[in-house]
Amino acid sequence: MTTYPPPATPYVVEEELRQLLDIPTTDDANDVDTQRALDAGRAWIDWFTGRTFGLSATGVVRVYPAVDADAVDVVDLQSTAPTVKVDTNGDRTFATTLAAAQYALEPADGPPFRTLRAWPVPAGGLQPVVFEVGQLVQVTGQWGYADVRGRIPANVAQANLLLGARFYKRREAPFGTVQSAQLDVFQTIAEHDPDVVALLLPVSRPGSPGAAVAAEQLPHLSGAGGPLWVLV
Repeated sequence: MTTYPPPATPYVVEEELRQLLDIPTTDDANDVDTQRALDAGRAWIDWFTGRTFGLSATGVVRVYPAVDADAVDVVDLQSTAPTVKVDTNGDRTFATTLAAAQYALEPADGPPFRTLRAWPVPAGGLQPVVFEVGQLVQVTGQWGYADVRGRIPANVAQANLLLGARFYKRREAPFGTVQSAQLDVFQTIAEHDPDVVALLLPVSRPGSPGAAVAAEQLPHLSGAGGPLWVLV
């Protein structure tokens, strides 16, 4: 029997995009298109920021390679007491389970946690753990990035709405240009929406495409640097 993970928590719901686009509630002819636009926006946000938002169920298993003799980098671990197993035999059976005293989670002000650190002098007479670089470590717990209430951050939801509107309206500009009726000119659609970049910059992981692109876009976040595509 094949089991599938539960559906991901939406960043915004389709009704919110319909309101933004002034689509009447009685008009359901484009429901598939609006939902597809939101799904595409969510996928882009996850790629751009290098993380997913919202909290997973507990007991979700992820596997990461050790990056150093005492460190395993993880992505947005929420559990303060995860189950940690090490593939000491190199056969992906994860035969060695670590005690809580054998590791620490960083940063200290987490969750979310970004690093699992082997503790050099474990309490209770336990042996310290020394990872081999590339050795697989299985971590079971709750994952994700959320605000202090455990919800989707407001800037992420707003970015998903803007991207959803952009992708939905994109069909009106099949060749990547949009016409300004007021100026009677055509403008090329900007590669990145500066408002979306500004919204996602604070939640982009270091090393993610979002962090790199946002750094390049910083001088232009005020709107300078060329024509931008604005929904009206």
